[in-house]
Amino acid sequence: MKHRKTAGCGVILACWLAGFAYPPAGSFDGQTFKGRIALGSDGDYKDDDRLDTARQATVAEAIQTKVFETVEWEFNNPSWQGNPYDVPARAVFSGDNGDSIETGLFYGGGETWKLRFTPTSPGRWRFATTSNDPQLDGLTGQVRAAAHPGRDGFIASAGSKWIRTGTRRAFSPQYVMYTSPELFANQPGRIEADIAEFIEGHGFNGFTIGVACRWFDIDKTRSDEIASDDPNPDPRTFEAIELLLGKLTGAGAVLHIWAWGDEQRHMTPMRWGLNGKVDRRLQRYIAARLGPLPGWSMCYGFDLQEWVQQKDLRRWHEYMQQQMGWRHLLGARALELEQIYDGLDYSSYQKHRPDYATYLKAIRQYPDKPTFLEDRFRVRQGVYPDKDYTFEMTRRGLWHSTMAGGAANIWGNLLNPRADGVSHPYPNKQQIKTWSLFWRDRFDVALTVDDKTEDGCCLRIPPQRTGRRTEPGTGLDTMAASPLAIYYKQDAATLTVDLRAMQDPLRAVAVDTKKAYAEIPLTGLKADSAQMLKMPYQSDWAVAVTSGAAGGR
Repeated sequence: MKHRKTAGCGVILACWLAGFAYPPAGSFDGQTFKGRIALGSDGDYKDDDRLDTARQATVAEAIQTKVFETVEWEFNNPSWQGNPYDVPARAVFSGDNGDSIETGLFYGGGETWKLRFTPTSPGRWRFATTSNDPQLDGLTGQVRAAAHPGRDGFIASAGSKWIRTGTRRAFSPQYVMYTSPELFANQPGRIEADIAEFIEGHGFNGFTIGVACRWFDIDKTRSDEIASDDPNPDPRTFEAIELLLGKLTGAGAVLHIWAWGDEQRHMTPMRWGLNGKVDRRLQRYIAARLGPLPGWSMCYGFDLQEWVQQKDLRRWHEYMQQQMGWRHLLGARALELEQIYDGLDYSSYQKHRPDYATYLKAIRQYPDKPTFLEDRFRVRQGVYPDKDYTFEMTRRGLWHSTMAGGAANIWGNLLNPRADGVSHPYPNKQQIKTWSLFWRDRFDVALTVDDKTEDGCCLRIPPQRTGRRTEPGTGLDTMAASPLAIYYKQDAATLTVDLRAMQDPLRAVAVDTKKAYAEIPLTGLKADSAQMLKMPYQSDWAVAVTSGAAGGR
């Protein structure tokens, strides 16, 4: 009978969803757990009495955590041979509810290997490892996860909507351009200030970053700058990404990663072979180290038509999802409204200056997955006249993409561009915040475009889509509270609405999308057709109508 070793070689409880930096490693001396747990809004750590107590780390005793919080184990392996990044080791976690999650261990430096796990449901989870390395084979342990209501969880999809698995709530991802890992590494204060500006102040809900060959050396962008013909992943790059991701998810935001760039500037893994030995090593490391962490998605790169074929994307996607125990949405940008490979998790397009009709067409091409118009919509002057944006185009683009069903975008104010590539603050940030506040409690997974609307555009939750339902293709349960109609019309002083599908009494508010957020009550509406609303003045208006039971939504 194989001897089953206990997984007590150091435990860290990381409150990723609280936005804390990763705590220092715990330790295990054979009898005693010692560790640190992140506590408090300032991200400081204090000794956890649970971990200071002398005890046997046996299969019978479970580590306590919460759903969507990440736990990490460290294992000592002094007998490893060869390249430590190539040592194969996997763990299978089995939940009391019958769910199973398989993930990899990753090299943590020195004689240390690490294992991360994020429970997706409450209850007890047991794990066992398998490896060709005797020191990493046959390790066992368990975690007991308490329910964690309100935690966002992973980015996932429900039909064409982007959602979070914890809250089951849909969102329309609107990212702001951020910088590369070497410039925010070990800079928690900078990250917090940028989150305060762009997430809390503007109302964007995520950052986007590019990595390229910094995967192998945090200070190198291009493959021809890296000396080794057989490079390993650079842990410094991953530490920087983890710091940023923890801060973002703690603020309720998300991270989108551009894995590679273009081959013209050697910002790809082509030197070592796409999906070859070096590339696969990196993919396994990403899957084991970042895979358990909620709140991120990934694009393969840009200008892909120049250096990638369908088979390359298919192999990358299949291998990454096979290696990751938690599904993350992976995509690849293509020109116009085409796709290089349509088997990815979201549809990605490089389309300049999309209008409402273009967003709608893009979403409807692949209605079973979310859509991302993944050009960077940058406010500039005289750089690319056919694609540069203005502040007014930015404001309207936020509304067009959301009213079409929730397509994702990347935004940046690059007037007088910064050396680090980060967007400047927007002078019209109160308008962006108005978009954010309007949709905060209204963008629902059940919202559908009403094609019969002739005045402006309209999203509805019809009565037949209210209540709890299981989304096709995902198995995720979602909840739509009540019938809802949302209208948007530009340069309007009047708006004709059709509310026959609603139930009296109705509550309606109008919001001027050009101003700071303020709700103007609308009275006299009935559950009837062809009613004309007279707005206070001409502007770009958003109107939300709910049945009286829906309260203030």
